[in-house]
Amino acid sequence: AAADAAYAIIKENWYSLPKTNVDPLYDKNGGNDVLKSPQLIFERRNGESFDFEANNLPISYEKGKTGNVPTQNLVDAFQMTNGKDFDWEQITPGQNPYEGRDPRFYKTVLCNGDTWMNSTIQSYEGGKDGAGTTGATTTGYYLKKYLDASTDISAESGSGGKRHNWVIFRLGEFYLNYAEAIYRYLGAAGATDNEFRMSACAAINKVRQRSDVQMPDFPDNISNTEFWERYKKERMVELAFEQHRFWDVRRWKEGGFTKIGRMQITQKEDGNFLYERTNKSLVWDDKMYFFPIPASEMRKNPNLSQNPGW
Repeated sequence: AAADAAYAIIKENWYSLPKTNVDPLYDKNGGNDVLKSPQLIFERRNGESFDFEANNLPISYEKGKTGNVPTQNLVDAFQMTNGKDFDWEQITPGQNPYEGRDPRFYKTVLCNGDTWMNSTIQSYEGGKDGAGTTGATTTGYYLKKYLDASTDISAESGSGGKRHNWVIFRLGEFYLNYAEAIYRYLGAAGATDNEFRMSACAAINKVRQRSDVQMPDFPDNISNTEFWERYKKERMVELAFEQHRFWDVRRWKEGGFTKIGRMQITQKEDGNFLYERTNKSLVWDDKMYFFPIPASEMRKNPNLSQNPGW
């Protein structure tokens, strides 16, 4: 049923997946121009405001509050342009770990050395956006996706905001939804049948092929184990900050995270940077797969039983 629902949208050809360099969803004015994206199906429209920019810009920017910051786990999920997984063990001292990555990375994350809104991000220790500065990122990164670079949040600008439109459904998600459902239904990533002519791999490749620099395809003969691991990363990077990850790990029952990755950056005497991956401990309990039923609802209906662990 899930595969059929997603396929019903895909095969109508009402929507299309443009390359990211021409898709307003990934534009530097994305909050304003999302409505022009040919893959947009349903969105929530907000009035003029600079609240999102103020809440998420680096602390060194006027009114910037840091807000939501990408984790090292997300950064690691972006593959190299040759389709190989990123491997910190292959990074040599002085090498920039952010070169040659999936082009979606540069549309999603602001990292050390990036130029944004006429300022250079300094997320290294002692930098204006880094450790040692009160309110700076705790992961080494800042959010870029959805930020509107044309927004004027200076004190003199008054309201100065722009319209923001938040994606609820878009075609990219439906390809990924279809891929997951048909993989579970047919049992293999490259499988098709008379009703579903598109394999799980083919659906994912539709999403990957429209990148500025085309990402290599998932091969049809990929093993189920490898497909599932790569699919989770694909969903993580494609739908980053679109409010999916929180729910995905719960419906997969693949929570259980006890640490989150962060980046510690120090500047050396020669001006180069030393990157060290670190972790922050997390607490997980399997009861977190579900929310507790509110006590007020329990009192209304004595037949309700509380979810496990709450």
